[in-house]
Amino acid sequence: MPTVVIGHDMPAELAADVSSALEGMGVVVKANGSAPQRRTSKVIVVISPKGGSGKTAISSNLAVALAQRDPGRVVAVDLDVQFGDLGTALSLAPERTLAQLARSNQLDATTVKLFLTPSEHGLYVLAGANDPVDADAIGHAHVSAVLPLLAQNFDYVVVDTPAGLDELTLAAIECATDMLLVSSLDVTSIRSLHKALDALDKMAVTAERHLVLNRADAKVGLEPSDAEEALGMKICCTIPVSRELPLALNLGTPVVVSEPRSAVAKQLQELAQRYAPAEAGKQRKGWRR
Repeated sequence: MPTVVIGHDMPAELAADVSSALEGMGVVVKANGSAPQRRTSKVIVVISPKGGSGKTAISSNLAVALAQRDPGRVVAVDLDVQFGDLGTALSLAPERTLAQLARSNQLDATTVKLFLTPSEHGLYVLAGANDPVDADAIGHAHVSAVLPLLAQNFDYVVVDTPAGLDELTLAAIECATDMLLVSSLDVTSIRSLHKALDALDKMAVTAERHLVLNRADAKVGLEPSDAEEALGMKICCTIPVSRELPLALNLGTPVVVSEPRSAVAKQLQELAQRYAPAEAGKQRKGWRR
């Protein structure tokens, strides 16, 4: 099998792209005679067993907030392949989808890039499918292959999932470095998430877990501390009830862009800060083409 040695003088991003292309051709790639250094990427899977919990709003805003810190190094994946709204949340109309990629004859890091849709906010999106019938082409094996390939080329892979724990979500969890568990402040949502956590424990999932409480200040007779006690986890981010978040979702402009000074945007920025700490005084204001 042919071997190519990449020197240390080649820029890191170019070296990663060249390595991915060559590996897809069956070429062994080494760095100055040593094993190639792999990018340490975050694969963040956003999960909630209940529909309407706010997964897509959180996924899209988290991805954009990360892209504000690291433009071009973030990709968001819509695994709600039948009825996903990640593209809509970002005002995108993707022409290429994961379903089309699943039907392609070649699956490598370079090919996967061809199916991404760029967003004006400095990230890329891999849409699920054009319709529910088209979504049938996507299986567990496709997700298990695609997410690691994306992680070769991007520092952050944010995965939006459907309600529950279907086979595609389970495939994503197997690839995850982090799981973002989303719950609303209501008994049914908390109870459902508790069952999901039990299932994850039985599967011996090792990804780091972070709890996001949406509509955390709703006056429903429960306190955030009640959710923490029931789930046995500390809340890492509390999203307040707001008009800005659903309005931004309807308009297709993330709230971290449209209303960056709002309380909800500040919480979402703090969530991004957990994954991509910005140096004091050097945080990017946004990405411009």
